Amino acid sequence: MSSSDGERSVAGSVERIAPPTVALLFLASMRKHDRAAALLHRDGAKWRETPDWRLERQVIRLALFLRERAALLPGDLLAIVSGLRAELVVAELAAAAQGAASVVLDPGLSGPELAAALEALAPAAVFMAEPAVRERLGSGARVLVCFDGRAEGASPWSEALDLGGTLDTPERAQSFRAQAREVGAEARAFGQLVRSDAAARCEFLTQGEAMARVRAAWAAAPAKKGEVAYLAGPATLAARLEVLSFVGDGFTTSALGTPGRELAEIAELRPQRVAAPEHLVGLAVAAAPPEEKRRRRLLDRVIRPFSGPRT
Repeated sequence: MSSSDGERSVAGSVERIAPPTVALLFLASMRKHDRAAALLHRDGAKWRETPDWRLERQVIRLALFLRERAALLPGDLLAIVSGLRAELVVAELAAAAQGAASVVLDPGLSGPELAAALEALAPAAVFMAEPAVRERLGSGARVLVCFDGRAEGASPWSEALDLGGTLDTPERAQSFRAQAREVGAEARAFGQLVRSDAAARCEFLTQGEAMARVRAAWAAAPAKKGEVAYLAGPATLAARLEVLSFVGDGFTTSALGTPGRELAEIAELRPQRVAAPEHLVGLAVAAAPPEEKRRRRLLDRVIRPFSGPRT
């Protein structure tokens, strides 16, 4: 591929030229369907695929829903109370593509901690993984969305996407893309709650800073077409950037692990890349049969834990 396409081949790998913002990265990665799926997530006994076209469609639908129902504007915040999952990826991309920022909150936070964090953040919308979280949210957000099931005052995930779809005329989809192209590198993109003995505060990466992390990841390990990356563990800032780097390269499929099933899923998928907390990576390597280690050079192909750079 030529550099004019933003890509070039490097010894069997593909090196992407990263755009300056997360919003432009999303638009660029959705233009080429060079992988079977962008995301994999567990649905009962099977892995469910989200191809690029469907991911783009979901992001646009959710973005239009947020624009209409939450009056989401550039600079606004989304709060997501959830672990790492496909819906979280869609919500973060929908926010970033409109110049808004997303903050992921640990669903294990107590009621007072969660309510205090949301009061300080004053998000335009709050996403929750399950209805039980609703009791700890307090009030104040213009829109609530629940990924699984129904919660009082919240739109179920499927209904939010459906409503966005009714708004998704070609003209409105183009307005979404036009807004994404206008998002500046200085706009806040990804936030994380930092707790100390004194108080909790939120730290943010701008769109430009997030893309600097993505560029570093790509430089350390260029993408190879058809590879599967298995990601597991909490939805830390580092984990979310890892998913962004794989979704954004346009060639890697990100399989989002299920808590408690990591070892079985790694054995089932046999991914070329594993990004997970160190203890899970160690157990996966230890559990691999000797012939598998030799054949796939598993030790060489396991990515470092989320906390460090790619090796």
